[in-house]
Formats: sequence, structure tokens, C-alpha cells
Amino acid sequence: MTRKVGVCLLAAAIIAPSACASRGKEVFIREGCVICHRFRELGSGGAPDLSEVGTRRDAAWIRIQIVNPETHDPAARMPAFPRVTGFDLWSLAAFLRG
Repeated sequence: MTRKVGVCLLAAAIIAPSACASRGKEVFIREGCVICHRFRELGSGGAPDLSEVGTRRDAAWIRIQIVNPETHDPAARMPAFPRVTGFDLWSLAAFLRG
């Protein structure tokens, strides 16, 4: 495990889940997820509504889907977001699971 990832995991364990979810909401907006997806009161578009994704998928699956959706579906229309890493990625997954 790289030091950067270890620090991010430690930070995620120490910071309150609500703070992670708050950061995840910022990432969801900043990365343009709201353009294609709906999540509760945020966003719109023709891509799947993510409001209930946290009841169907675990955080690891969500993180993989964000970074490389073709892992789950080779014909995925969703673009990969490899630039979303570390604490931002963990926070976005926490937000979508919340």
C-alpha cells in the first residue's frame, strides 16, 4: 500500500462519516456527475438515478465503477474518472452509500 493511500484510509477512518459524505457531495457536483445522474435532490439526466445505489452496491463496487466502469460492463457508456482518487474517491462512495 502506498503511503498516500494509507494516509487517505487513516483520514477516512478518523473523520466523521458526515464529513466524508459532505466532501463526496462536493466531488459529485465538481466532477459533473450531476449532469448525467440524479442523486436525491441533485442532478438530472438520462443516466441511472443513483439515489438508491447504496442499497444495492458496496463502497468498493462504487469506487471501481467511478474509476473504471468498463470493469463491471465492457460496454459501459459512463466515462472513467481516474482523476478521482484518494480521499475524494472514498468520500464520493460514502456520499452515494449514505
